[in-house]
Amino acid sequence: MSKVLYPMLDPTAYLKLAEEVSSNSETAARRTAADRAYFAAFLVSRDLLAEKGYMLPHYSDEDHKDVVDVLKDMQVLGAFGNEENRLRMARNCVTYDTRDLDSSMLRNVRSLEWMLYTAREIIKRVKALPENPKSSRGGAGK
Repeated sequence: MSKVLYPMLDPTAYLKLAEEVSSNSETAARRTAADRAYFAAFLVSRDLLAEKGYMLPHYSDEDHKDVVDVLKDMQVLGAFGNEENRLRMARNCVTYDTRDLDSSMLRNVRSLEWMLYTAREIIKRVKALPENPKSSRGGAGK
């Protein structure tokens, strides 16, 4: 009999953690907060888009592209749809580049405050989406 190593996760817990950690002025804490803000928005979006019939999740890194594609669709989130992709690019810079980062040096660097706001806004807008009218049943696909 195997023991559960990682219980089910409500991805909004990542946003709460990001907000708590963001008040710490240490670089590692702020970069961790940026990373968790992105993953909160991504995971909540993936799960809700699947539940509402916009995509079929793989529960792997393959889902990043699918979430971006669905959210960029003008009928899903309108002009705001590309913000998840921008949030991911900012997260990638903050997570993978250990150098000093500033907005004049790298176009993808955004403030932590922007990242937290954008994650909250993406989650709010995806929660407000109706069921996919093109889907035959909730969670059934793109």
